[in-house]
Amino acid sequence: MNIDKGEIVYCNLTTIEKGKKQEHNEVVYKYVDGNYKGKKVVKLQIIKRLGFVNKTKGYHTGVKNEEVRNNITGAYE
Repeated sequence: MNIDKGEIVYCNLTTIEKGKKQEHNEVVYKYVDGNYKGKKVVKLQIIKRLGFVNKTKGYHTGVKNEEVRNNITGAYE
């Protein structure tokens, strides 16, 4: 598995729990610790790489428009 930590992929994967293998087809999987819904991932076939979670925690503030409109024409003055 050549997948980075925190990467989100669309894939087919095989999990194992208590000796039982289970196939999961076309699922969205975020790689954190090698588990999928509490089951260990044995095989991972990547269909498409979707990217990473957005890490920015800030937000943008809006700035009020200082221009004044004309009451008759509606154009900025």
